Amino acid sequence: MRKIYSIVVLVLCIICCNSNVHAAIPRVMLEDYKVSEGEVVSGKDFNLKLTLRNHSVKQVRNIKVSISTENGEFIPVEDAGNAYIESIDAGDSKDVSFKLKACDGLEEKSYKINVVTDYESSSGYEYKSEEMIFLPVSLEQKLMVTDLFVDGGSCVVGDTVEISAAINNTGDGTLYNVMAEIEGDNVVELNSYVGNIEKGKSGNLDLLTKADVVTEGYHNENKLIVKYDTKAGETITTEMLIDDISVGVPVYENLEKIKEGSDMSSVWSTIGKIIAGIIIAAVIVYALYRRQKRKQRILEEFAK
Repeated sequence: MRKIYSIVVLVLCIICCNSNVHAAIPRVMLEDYKVSEGEVVSGKDFNLKLTLRNHSVKQVRNIKVSISTENGEFIPVEDAGNAYIESIDAGDSKDVSFKLKACDGLEEKSYKINVVTDYESSSGYEYKSEEMIFLPVSLEQKLMVTDLFVDGGSCVVGDTVEISAAINNTGDGTLYNVMAEIEGDNVVELNSYVGNIEKGKSGNLDLLTKADVVTEGYHNENKLIVKYDTKAGETITTEMLIDDISVGVPVYENLEKIKEGSDMSSVWSTIGKIIAGIIIAAVIVYALYRRQKRKQRILEEFAK
């Protein structure tokens, strides 16, 4: 009986010891992560910061943090994907950073990163924790405006000015909700919706505005503004100067000036004709007077 009692006590001691051992296991867990650049772009470098917290009641030390991906989607630029922390006090947290590069040709989706943490308790026992995070990857978005053409660059107020261009998607991602606007100091402002432009494609822009302010020479205050949205909803703006629109005085105003000039010419013409008539009449009267004088002189000579 005494032997059975001893065995029971021994078993209970073993169970209690194992329970205390498990209860004392230090827990180091990933608390947060952040991409310094705000987003991960395919083909670009980025910095990933991990925050680790020690949830145990004792200090942990010799912490090694390793990261990896299933198919090498993210390549370490420095430190081969490993980081070291000397110690973390009970309840505290510490950060580690990794400089990585997202491989070219990735799809626009989220990719998994495995995070493995090896550490020791204050008593020297070794432990390991494995976690995972997911990073969404974006594709680089770029555009280029080409073939800018202005029809009616030299015009007068009221004339239609046509502005056409090609909006080219030179990036890897789709350009969403592309809009084009014309702003300036001598044309009517307006905008036009182009739509989504996929990778390698172009959108055609054709704006019809009107010249509304007379300006001297060609002005560079007119702008073509192109906007598009990223997948995250951010609006990106690109501007181009349009410096070849000259707006002159309307034609009907020139006609009024010509008409006014014609009226003045008519007045001077009439005055000239009157003066010419007076001169001609004076010449005729003078000629008749001299003829009469000559006739009288001849008669006087015959009378002698």
